[in-house]
Amino acid sequence: MFGEYAGYIIPSYLLTILVIGSVFVWIRLVYRSRRKELEALEAGGLKRRSAVRQEANTRDS
Repeated sequence: MFGEYAGYIIPSYLLTILVIGSVFVWIRLVYRSRRKELEALEAGGLKRRSAVRQEANTRDS
């Protein structure tokens, strides 16, 4: 399929898949971590700016 360059092409594809997969996993782990931090802050009484604006808009109406 790749001919004489298979020795270069196949490892390149595998390395690319490994890097993209690693970045995907890293993003998911960071997302979960930040989500837990946000939930802990909100449980402690902190509110997001967007939630505060929504409450203000609701009261004004």
